[in-house]
Amino acid sequence: MTEKPNGREGRGLDRVLADLRALSPDIRSCAVLTREGRLFGSSHPEGVDRERAQAMLGALVGLLDQVARKNGKERAVQAKVRTELGYVLLVRLESGAILAAITGLDARVGLALYDMRNARAEVERALEGEAA
Repeated sequence: MTEKPNGREGRGLDRVLADLRALSPDIRSCAVLTREGRLFGSSHPEGVDRERAQAMLGALVGLLDQVARKNGKERAVQAKVRTELGYVLLVRLESGAILAAITGLDARVGLALYDMRNARAEVERALEGEAA
């Protein structure tokens, strides 16, 4: 189920996220976190608390950016985090927003990241369309 903050936001983004999941079947759910840390659109399953997902993704992005700064970089561009149940994949968009995906342990992570990088421009267009 794709969640939206309100009826107007996320309509174009819903399609983009659904297309990404169809293209990359290893991706179980995906979301877009704005530069400000707001969860703009997501395809998390029913029962996932939207505010909690937003907080956890925001915290993860903050930690990754902190590590990047300690290593002389402005911010993290891409990350793969392994958990007990699978992977959290993050790809930064040109606007500073984050495209995040959750996979299982048996996922072809490299292919999922490739698909996410290729979807960046389409996600950006959807975000721009929703802002207008």
